[in-house]
Amino acid sequence: MKIIAPILITGLITVGILTLSGQANKVGITISENSYINFQINYQLILLGFALLSMISSYLLNPDSFKSILSVGNISAIGEELKIFGIKRGDSWLKTGISLSIVISTITGIFMYFQLKEQPIDYSLLKTGLFWIVIFSLTNSFSEEIIYRVGVNGPLADLVSPNKIFLISAAIFGIAHIQGMPNGIIGVILAGLLGYVLSKSVYETNGIFWAWIIHFLQDMIIIGSLYLIKSS
Repeated sequence: MKIIAPILITGLITVGILTLSGQANKVGITISENSYINFQINYQLILLGFALLSMISSYLLNPDSFKSILSVGNISAIGEELKIFGIKRGDSWLKTGISLSIVISTITGIFMYFQLKEQPIDYSLLKTGLFWIVIFSLTNSFSEEIIYRVGVNGPLADLVSPNKIFLISAAIFGIAHIQGMPNGIIGVILAGLLGYVLSKSVYETNGIFWAWIIHFLQDMIIIGSLYLIKSS
């Protein structure tokens, strides 16, 4: 039951997010003439609510692990080899975290560039939208790291093998992004791969620093691009 509970809770939260994301505007908070900003404000409030539920359940299931993981951790910890991401045995997470931040952000940037290339984009909108892009990226990455890393890694610590924890986190995180950018099976696979390495970083550094940083950078690129597309 200790193993099933966090998986079930995170799965139900994911269903809730996917179900309510399309209804975000019905929350009714309107502070801007920009519909995308209003949507994100309402959506991020919903997401933060689910993150709070995840935090409470994670604490109740494994308070010691929760307190440990919800920290910066050892950002220079030595990680295990993971060839698909170019991580070699003996590499520190200081090196790996910086490398992954650059490489994954570059790949995400290239993909979003081709999305923007097909649209009549007004890049001057970034002057007024940058503040919101940063805020939404911070809240989105924080909430998702709480739900899919703290909510999985914390309760499952010492109950199953590290690799199984990474796979569980990756699978649920991938499914959560079936409506993301990109969407469909490609989005699930790409988000799943990212979820795996972020879960690995949390486990090996015993903190969410690198997971949050890497996730935040991706959200900056994606949310920033969507802001331009939907506002132009």
